[in-house]
Amino acid sequence: MKEAAQRPVAEGAAGLVPPGSVRSANFALGVFLAAYILSFVDRQILSLMVEPIKRDLGISDLQIGLLQGLAFALLYSVIGVPIGLLADRVSRRRIIACGVVFWSVCTALCGFAGSFAHLFAARMGVGVGEAALSPAAHSSLGDAFPPARLARAMAIYTLGITVGTGVALMVGGSVVDAVTARGDLVLPLLGVRHAWQAAFFAVSLPGIAVAAFVAMTREPKRAVRHADARHGIGALLAYLVANRRAFAAIYGNSTILGIMGYGLVAWYPTLLIRQFGISAGQAANYLGIVYLVIGSAGSLAGGLLAERLARQGHADANLRVVMLISAAAIVPATFAPLMPSPLLVMALFAPLTFMFSGYFGCSIAAIQLATPNGMRATNAAVFLLSNSLIGLSIGAAIIPLVDKWLFGGHGAIGPALSLVGGACCTLGAIAARIGLPAYGAIVSASSAK
Repeated sequence: MKEAAQRPVAEGAAGLVPPGSVRSANFALGVFLAAYILSFVDRQILSLMVEPIKRDLGISDLQIGLLQGLAFALLYSVIGVPIGLLADRVSRRRIIACGVVFWSVCTALCGFAGSFAHLFAARMGVGVGEAALSPAAHSSLGDAFPPARLARAMAIYTLGITVGTGVALMVGGSVVDAVTARGDLVLPLLGVRHAWQAAFFAVSLPGIAVAAFVAMTREPKRAVRHADARHGIGALLAYLVANRRAFAAIYGNSTILGIMGYGLVAWYPTLLIRQFGISAGQAANYLGIVYLVIGSAGSLAGGLLAERLARQGHADANLRVVMLISAAAIVPATFAPLMPSPLLVMALFAPLTFMFSGYFGCSIAAIQLATPNGMRATNAAVFLLSNSLIGLSIGAAIIPLVDKWLFGGHGAIGPALSLVGGACCTLGAIAARIGLPAYGAIVSASSAK
């Protein structure tokens, strides 16, 4: 009976998951991946439109950093906790579908922005809608896939980060180049709009179709992998405190690496544009292809490595992979932004992206496998709160701040990217290593139940 309780779906006499359950799980994974890709397109497209937005709205680098970070993360992170609590009790697919519609509408509202305050408010709305996706999706996928396949499923889901970022970069770069070539656009019913405003309208349109597909997914039966089925934020906090060494490692590593990762996405395009004089479209193509191809391969490789280590008997497989990735990324993170040519920058940025992209899916799987079922969506939301409120808010703003405080504030942001990247990877590796034994003990104990 205990073994059956550990499975997200019933198993037949041959020990195989029924084909219908496999198809439902894979369909849900594909749809949630599409939603995650769209969320990153809507979230990150602003990073390639820094210069025209600054010009048209009359704002500074720091204000751009706030739009990319704090404006999105402020409500995204906080609202995620009550949404996670709700997802532990009601239909997760309905929560996701409503969130997709809401953030798509708010993305379109970004296209009407004529001031910093207006764009800030619309970006906050995008954050509210996107907060509905990951806590509910993490919980749903955790029930749809067996523990042995969860790291791979989460790695596939987190392809949304690399694919979405790559698409956002390339679309945004094309739009910015169009500003120079064509100027403002005349749109039906909307009148004269800047090209960057039209980009927000364009990327908001697929949201309705994605929401419809989300509504077609099947709500999986909630599995019970732990005897503890308590609910609520109080129960979760008590559980986190009782297992603080393991969860401090997972939370700490992901938050630290999140600072670096959001800084990369927000400022590497500007680094290439300012330092080497290339166009936004060229910078977008360089970075976008790396994220799409190299980053996606790295995300899958991280999940597959964790799966392989788990099959070899390493209960701490997911956090172990995170530790190894953090350590391996120190050198390219430190030296890539200091290279004297765009080719050399990309030569180091590519392996950095490959390694870095593998950590997040493993971190998500680590959270799910170490948390009782009745609080898994809530813990996912709290995890994303930490990763986003701290990682995204600080990551997008810390680069111009470090440039100002330590390097004179002249806008040559390479040294700031180097310092932040090297420090974050080092601290992230240390944080993961400290919690490795405690995390492995939790996973071993839960597997034995």
